[in-house]
Amino acid sequence: IERAAVVSFGVPSYGCHVNGFTRKNGDVYIWLAKRALSKPTYPGLLDQIAAGGLPAKTSLLENAKREAAEEASIPRDILDGNLRAAGCVSYRYAARRGLSTKTLAVFDLELPEDLVPINGDGEVDAFMLMKAEEAVESLRSRLYEWKPNSALVMLDFAMRWGYVDVDDPDYITVAHDLRSYSASSRSSVWSNN
Repeated sequence: IERAAVVSFGVPSYGCHVNGFTRKNGDVYIWLAKRALSKPTYPGLLDQIAAGGLPAKTSLLENAKREAAEEASIPRDILDGNLRAAGCVSYRYAARRGLSTKTLAVFDLELPEDLVPINGDGEVDAFMLMKAEEAVESLRSRLYEWKPNSALVMLDFAMRWGYVDVDDPDYITVAHDLRSYSASSRSSVWSNN
C-alpha cells in the first residue's frame, strides 16, 4: 500500500529515528537536525539526526543505516560498529484523512567527537550539537520548535539516559504512553509545572 494512503485506510505505518550523540568532557551531546524549509511537512523544525519511513522489504536496521548515510553522511563503518537498537515509540492521532497509527524503531548512534554530520539529500538545512540537558529542556520550554514525533523520540532518549527523574510523578505514565497507541490524558511531562 502506498505510504500516503495508510491514514485513509487506518493501516499502521512504521519508521525509524536515529539519535546521534557524542561525549565531550564527560557530558553527552545530541546532534539535532533542523528540517529543510523546503520540506512539505514540519519545515524548519527540530528532528533526530536521521529519520524516515520503512519501505517494503527493508529491515529496520538497514533502513536506519540508509537514512543516516543519506541524511547525515555517516560513514558505513561507524554505522556498522556503533548503531544500536533502543526500542520503539508508538503513537496515534486523528488526521484530516483518517487515523494515523505509527510505530518508530528508535536507534542510538554514538559518534566520534570530531565527526560533523553533513546533509546528503537536501532534507536538512543544518545540524546542531546540543548538550543533552539543553535538548530535554527545550522539550519543556520550546516544544513548538520540535517535529511532534521527534519530540517523543527525544523524550524517550531522555528517559532511557536518566535525564528525566525516575521519581517524577508522571514517569511511569509517560514511559507507558511512549509505547502504546493511546496516550493518557494524565501525562503532564510537557507542562512547565
